[in-house]
Amino acid sequence: GIISIEDGKTYLNQMELLIWTYKNKGHRNNQMVLQVAHPADMLLQDPPCLRLIDTRIQDGRLNFIIYFRSWDLWGGFPANLAAMQMMKEYIASEVGVEDGEIIAASKGLHIYRYVWELAECIRGKTIEEFRRGG
Repeated sequence: GIISIEDGKTYLNQMELLIWTYKNKGHRNNQMVLQVAHPADMLLQDPPCLRLIDTRIQDGRLNFIIYFRSWDLWGGFPANLAAMQMMKEYIASEVGVEDGEIIAASKGLHIYRYVWELAECIRGKTIEEFRRGG
């Protein structure tokens, strides 16, 4: 269901609400954003990296606009995009529209030191060569 109560707490299933709204209120709804962020996240040492998934049905296609505050290019980016694509395809099929585009942004796309050598092998240059423009 869309709303559930467990241990005295009320929970909202955002994905089910999004699907219900698009199916019952129409595709031109500009309010369907899957929120991950909470104001209290500012107090956390390591808040969730994914902040929101904004959605838009345009020309019969479901599009996602995704924002990550921080994003691991090696360990997160491929798996995260694959999962978002699968979720978008599921929602599109439930709503009865075509699969659309993903526009993704991050203010903190990064790669950790433990994978530098692998990244250098794939790119074909060391970080020093890259910085020199070589």
